[in-house]
Amino acid sequence: MALITVLGTEGSTYSKAGSQMLVNEHGDFHGMLSGGCLEGDLAERSRKIIETNIADVVTYDLRGDDDVFGLGVGCEGALRILIQPICASSSYEPFASLVRTLEDEPFIDISLADAGEAGSTRILAPLRLLILGAGQDAEPLVSFTVALGWRVSVSSHRPASVARLESGPAASVECVPVEDVASHFDLATFDAAIIMSHNLAADRSYLGTLADSSVEFIGLLGPPHRRDRLLGEIGEAAEKLGERLHAPVGRQIGGRGPAAIALEISAELQSHFSIKN
Repeated sequence: MALITVLGTEGSTYSKAGSQMLVNEHGDFHGMLSGGCLEGDLAERSRKIIETNIADVVTYDLRGDDDVFGLGVGCEGALRILIQPICASSSYEPFASLVRTLEDEPFIDISLADAGEAGSTRILAPLRLLILGAGQDAEPLVSFTVALGWRVSVSSHRPASVARLESGPAASVECVPVEDVASHFDLATFDAAIIMSHNLAADRSYLGTLADSSVEFIGLLGPPHRRDRLLGEIGEAAEKLGERLHAPVGRQIGGRGPAAIALEISAELQSHFSIKN
């Protein structure tokens, strides 16, 4: 395969520095760096990179692009892109090291030596989300966040709900007693947690557990009066939550039902971490 990395951009572009995709020798790709206008050419270039086993840098300058003699994209931006071969003979480097590092670190700065220049480009690890509760409204939230590239884990104390979610999108789904969440999960590895068990006792326990964690974003589903009751019941632990608590969680954009609520939660999560990065 070929590993494709955006090194830098100017102007308006679909993707930014650090965005990546994979392409195999047949032109099949995972990921997207443009709205589809560059992927065909990148696939052709990648085939040559795979054959020669030599990395290359390509620049796409779409500033001044028109719909007659150009691609007709209209983005008015430029991208510098590094294409690197990855194969068994080289133990799939540099991709293998990239994956191993991002298992434990929030980002990695990759060297641009293969691009013939000094410096580095930062690659961010996928954000990690813990969903506490596996009701029917958890299903669309899992779907949305997995589609956004998040690594999603779901925990519920109800075996039946866990069984239903296990056949869904690519997420880790486990049945864990409420009181065992802190010992079962390494909470320090999660960027965000959403509490949505629809059970007061369970949510109270989850809030208390997360109050003692380093999880940056803690979302609680439910109306303000329910939030206030739970915060009152966990006592001093409520102060530890501070501004990390987002309750009711979700950016209010309108709509009804599980999918609309999941969209609102996903929108707030995406906004929060996009602004941070």
